[in-house]
Amino acid sequence: MTETPGTSPRVEGTADSCAATPQDPHTAHDPHDHSDHDHPPTGADLVRDLVRGLSVVALLIPVVIVVLLLTILPMAPSTPLPLVLGLALGAAHLLSLVVTSLFVSRTRRQLAVNPGLLAVRSAVDELLRVAAVLLGLLLWPGELRGELGVWIGAGAAIVWLVLATAQTVSTRRRIASPSQWAEDAVATLLHHRVGARSTVVMRLLDVIGTACFQVGATVLVILSPVLVIGTAVLSIGSGLSTLVLQRRPPAERAGTAWAYVPLGVGVLTLLLAVLGLATA
Repeated sequence: MTETPGTSPRVEGTADSCAATPQDPHTAHDPHDHSDHDHPPTGADLVRDLVRGLSVVALLIPVVIVVLLLTILPMAPSTPLPLVLGLALGAAHLLSLVVTSLFVSRTRRQLAVNPGLLAVRSAVDELLRVAAVLLGLLLWPGELRGELGVWIGAGAAIVWLVLATAQTVSTRRRIASPSQWAEDAVATLLHHRVGARSTVVMRLLDVIGTACFQVGATVLVILSPVLVIGTAVLSIGSGLSTLVLQRRPPAERAGTAWAYVPLGVGVLTLLLAVLGLATA
């Protein structure tokens, strides 16, 4: 305990004797000493941790982009235009998401958690992928299919990574700036006992899973367009896991296996693509 000025010699001597004589923590405990108790974080603590964590994520996502480009550099085609086609594919996927969101907001918000709408959007995204792949094969018939698929998929992944970076920076700024939105967000996290660390980690894992899926799915489709059925199923499965996760209490989401399904689907798709490239 911290001593205060003006403490009597008798109390000081008692404190010294207690310090000199080891005591069993189970038998001797100061009821006013709460240093070993776990206190829930305050709103200020949560804001500080979120701002710090989101800042780290905002720096790590561009690192993922650089690592992705360096990894696929040995498979570079004769022209960088397949990467541009991939960027267009990612933009088309983003447009599909925006149109779906506008449709939901102007009709019924319950459709946002409707598995049917999720399946339709996943099917549209995969049809756009097939169209981009076929266009790439038509424009560059002399390129190897695998290399072409890798760079088209990388372009699509970069679009989502850039979007994730922008969203992360925007969220960090809104959390750091005093506003009603920030107060409501922090209050919700505190109410549901959701920690900043789990929120930030899950965000980063979802982003990595998305990038892996974009590259892997594009490679699989360009190796065999009929595999678009499989990529659509994987995409729907990843989306359904998100819907299931939303039905759980926020405090339990990070501790369930459903939270890691998008990452698992992305890694599985990428591994299947690597296997396809190795056996092609």
